[in-house]
Formats: sequence, structure tokens, C-alpha cells
Amino acid sequence: MDLKNLIPTTSVVELKLKHPFTREPLLNDDDTPMTITLYAVHSKEYKAILHEQTNVRLKKAQGNKGRVDFTAEDLEESTIDLFAKATKGWDLTFDGAKLKFSIEAAKDLYMQVFWMRDQIEEEISNSLDFTKV
Repeated sequence: MDLKNLIPTTSVVELKLKHPFTREPLLNDDDTPMTITLYAVHSKEYKAILHEQTNVRLKKAQGNKGRVDFTAEDLEESTIDLFAKATKGWDLTFDGAKLKFSIEAAKDLYMQVFWMRDQIEEEISNSLDFTKV
């Protein structure tokens, strides 16, 4: 075994969206799969997002005598922010049209189409599929 073969070969993962109940692949109107390209957990982009969020919390705690006030709403907002910023791009149809990617559009979409968050979380956590075969 060579450890070099266990080093990530890509910094992104591609999620092919599935119907939340039937698990059938979701297709755009042109019959292409609906996909979301995400930064993998080992990527510098993903780590930078985590560091940014952690630094905000640490700064809050320092100004609050080490006490961190964090609500369930804060946690949901933080998760949506993480997923939106960890999204590199997508190929999705929403409201009858191809949706143009932006971080703000991702936050809005991930809030409205809440079931997508489970698939995003699963894909990010399964990003160990980076090894060479």
C-alpha cells in the first residue's frame, strides 16, 4: 500500500439530487441530472468556511466572558451558510427555469427546499470517495 494513493485527487464532489421520497434521480427539463458541485471537506475552500464560522463564534465568546449563546435557529442558519458557501455551482431547475448560482441564491434555495440539506450533508460527509482505485 502506498499512502500517496490515499491523498485526495479532487477538491470537489458532485451530488446528483434524488427525489426525497422515491430516491429516483431528479432531471432538468433537458433530461440532464440535477447536480450540485460542492467543495469536499478536505479542500482549502471548505476549511476556510469552517475557520470563518469558528472565528466568529470564538470572537463572540471572548466578548461574552467565554460563554457562547447559540440557539437552534443559529445552528440552522450556520448550516445553511456553510452549505451555501461550500457550493461551487449547480445545474438545477427551479420555478420552471435553470437557476443561476450565487451564494445568496443557494441560501434561499436550501432554506426553501429543506430536504436538499440532508443530501448535501450526506454527500459532503461521504467525500472520502477521493482515493484512487
